[in-house]
Amino acid sequence: MTRPRPALDLSATIHLLGEALGEVLRTQESVALFETEERIRALAKARRAGEMEAAVELPVTVAGLPVEAARTTASAFAVYFDLINLAEEVHRIAALRARERAQHPAPIGESIGEAVGLLKARGVGTEAMTALLRALRIELVLTAHPTEAKRRTVLSKLQRIGEALRRLLGRDLLPRERTAVRAE
Repeated sequence: MTRPRPALDLSATIHLLGEALGEVLRTQESVALFETEERIRALAKARRAGEMEAAVELPVTVAGLPVEAARTTASAFAVYFDLINLAEEVHRIAALRARERAQHPAPIGESIGEAVGLLKARGVGTEAMTALLRALRIELVLTAHPTEAKRRTVLSKLQRIGEALRRLLGRDLLPRERTAVRAE
């Protein structure tokens, strides 16, 4: 039996979030900010595609922004990249869950379950496994990078958006529920 595809693929999810951000920028900031952000995004995309005119125009456009416009445009891009990262995370988790579901009861590749199974298949017994685990050293490492610092309110909103994306990826939503989640 073939499972239906998720309601949104990664590209469609990013497009949906980009449209939502654009609407927020136009209504809560200004149409001018939205147009500036879109112009810079289009130039960056064209530059990546190898268009020489865009490679020249992009730095001139950015350098010509007044300080406040540069700040709000940079903030808009930061939010956009947060949303893209969130979409990728939600889709990655959904893909891992689908792999685990499809392979059950076998462990998924590159997991602790697979590693234990491979050791067992190679003849590592209970005593040797216990010794390996006792010798294992796991340390929690916390790092902070200034670009990763986010206010609690932003983190909370990203979490709510992530929950909404997970619901959208579900196959069990009624059309009216899907519309409500998208609006949310």
